[in-house]
Amino acid sequence: MRPENSPSGQHRSFIEEARRRQIIASAVEVISEVGYGNASLARIAEHAGISKGVISYHFQGKDDLMTQLVIQLYVWGAEYMVPVITAAEGPRNRLLTYVDSNLAFIEANKNYVAAVTDVAVNLRDAEGKLVFANQDGEREVFEPLVTMLREGQDAGVFGEFDTVMMAKSIRDSIDSAAGRSIREPDFDMGKYSAHLRRLFDVATRKATSDD
Repeated sequence: MRPENSPSGQHRSFIEEARRRQIIASAVEVISEVGYGNASLARIAEHAGISKGVISYHFQGKDDLMTQLVIQLYVWGAEYMVPVITAAEGPRNRLLTYVDSNLAFIEANKNYVAAVTDVAVNLRDAEGKLVFANQDGEREVFEPLVTMLREGQDAGVFGEFDTVMMAKSIRDSIDSAAGRSIREPDFDMGKYSAHLRRLFDVATRKATSDD
């Protein structure tokens, strides 16, 4: 196994990492233009202005490239969102920042998110199972949100509700925005973010005696 194909990537040089990012970026553009099924390595190489052999040097075939494409988006997303969320003071502000930062990241990376969605519903393993359609992967995404909601309840900031169901509702509302922003050219992500923040702000509040 070449150093650049090692899971840790710790042996990759700056140039090698830059090349991998260039290939992933080209893969995103090709998928956006012709779809996952038509995004061959030859097309991706042509878009990147490199030979197909260069892609093979950095990735172990199309499946590996597509897998790394998805993983990289989650890495970049975490690098963008985690510092912003953790800097917010208090459970409620963290929740509202969580919603806003997720949607802001989607808006700033619209084509990439759409490409990842295309990969996720098409990429299958040797047994024909979808690689990214498993409960473990989904749990990794929404479990931190569940923890955030539980901490808010423990602190007396949030009311009583099923934290898992609430987390899934929040995630579904966020994830659906990606497809909608692609389908609707005039979709206002900022307005949608404000709407969701109001919605889940109310949904997580404690019931009053008048309710």
